[in-house]
Amino acid sequence: MEDLAAGLRSVIAEVEADPGQLGLSPIPGGASRETWVAQVGDRRWVLRRDPEGSVSLVPIEQEHALISLALTAGVPVPRPVAFEPADGRLGTASMLMDFVEGTSVAPRVLRKPEFETARTRLTAQLADALARIHSIDIDDLEGVLPSAGADPALAQIDEWERQLDEIGEPLAAVELGLRWLRANAPAPAEPRVVHGDFRLGNFIVDEDGLAAVIDWELAHLGDPIEDIGWLCIRSWRFGNDDLPVAGVGQLDDFIDAYEAARGVPVDRERVRYWEAFGNVKWAIICARQAHDHLTGVRRSHELASLGRRICEPEWDLLELIR
Repeated sequence: MEDLAAGLRSVIAEVEADPGQLGLSPIPGGASRETWVAQVGDRRWVLRRDPEGSVSLVPIEQEHALISLALTAGVPVPRPVAFEPADGRLGTASMLMDFVEGTSVAPRVLRKPEFETARTRLTAQLADALARIHSIDIDDLEGVLPSAGADPALAQIDEWERQLDEIGEPLAAVELGLRWLRANAPAPAEPRVVHGDFRLGNFIVDEDGLAAVIDWELAHLGDPIEDIGWLCIRSWRFGNDDLPVAGVGQLDDFIDAYEAARGVPVDRERVRYWEAFGNVKWAIICARQAHDHLTGVRRSHELASLGRRICEPEWDLLELIR
C-alpha cells in the first residue's frame, strides 16, 4: 500500500499539485475492479485499477476515455483526472477520478429516510442520463469500443454464450434462454453506446437524487434498449418488486421521460426482450464470478456467494418467456 500511495502521489502531482501525504483506503464490493479512495484533508479522489485475473470486457484505458466522452455529453459521471498504463507507477492499469459524494449501496438508497426525496426524482433522472448516454456520437468512439456487427442482439448473445461455454457449467434454463433469444431477436437496431451495467448499485445517489453513473466496464455498442431491459430485471429492484425501474419507479414513467429527453420512441416489447436477455446475462455473470473463486482466479466470499444466486434470474427468465 505504501508503494501504491507513493505512485499515486506522483500521478496527482503531475496533473494537479503535490498533495503531500496521502491517506489510502479500499472500497469493498467491487466484483470486477479494485476501487480505492485517496484523501488529503478535504480533497478526495477515487482510484480504479485492474486486479490480478481481471476479466472485464472493456480495458480500463477505454473505460477512462468513454467516461470522458460521457462527461462531455452531459452524463453525470465522476470527472476523470488521470490514466496510468499497466507498466506505469501504480503497478497495474489504473484510472483516477474525482470523488463524488453519496452512496451506491442499493438498500440504503431504497430504505433510508434521507433518500426519500431522491427516490421520487430518480426515475426521471435515470431516464435523462440514459438518453444522454445513448446520444453520444459514435463517430467519436473509434479505438474506444469495437463495432457491434450487423446485428447487435446476436452479437451480445454470441458474447455471453461464449462466456458460458468458457465456464463449462451446464445451466439448462440459461441455454434455453439463449435459444429463445436467438429465435425471437428483434430487427437490428442502430448501434448506440450501451452502458451495459446501468442499474442500482452503479449509481451514486445523494439526497437530491442521481449524482453519478459509475462502473462502465461492460460498455459496448449495441441496441440502446438493452440498457432499459437490464435496469428493469427483478434482481436490481432489491425487494421492491412492484417498482420495475430500479425499485424506485414505474416503466411508463421512465419511458415517458426517456422519450422526452432523447426524442426517440421506445417499443415496450423490445424492452421485454432485453429484460429476458438481462436475466440470461446476470445468470452467466453469477456463474462466472463463482467460477473465478472456485478456480482460484480471485478468491472471494462475495464471488462465491453469487454462484448461489443463479437460480433467481433463471426463474425470472422462465416467467418472462413462457
